[in-house]
Amino acid sequence: MGPTPSGAPNKFDIERNARELDRKIQAKMLTQPAMKMWGIFHGDRDGQVANQFKSTFKQCLDQVQFESADPAMFSVRPGMKADAWKRELKAKLTDGI
Repeated sequence: MGPTPSGAPNKFDIERNARELDRKIQAKMLTQPAMKMWGIFHGDRDGQVANQFKSTFKQCLDQVQFESADPAMFSVRPGMKADAWKRELKAKLTDGI
């Protein structure tokens, strides 16, 4: 949960505020590093599911005002060995990572 208007951490009694819990937690998150470079690995047949996850996750991040960039999407073939995963990752990442 995010800060109060004064900047102090937001606290409340869950038992007493059970009916208002959904509204109480819809605040800006406390300081966290932005997700500027990140990725989603998915099976080669699960692209649609991965895109739905990406969309839902973006909505959640926007709700709590969390800064993020779009993730890189990595399609992984069944039975890919660790070396193949590394090659796929390195092929998609930029220098400096």
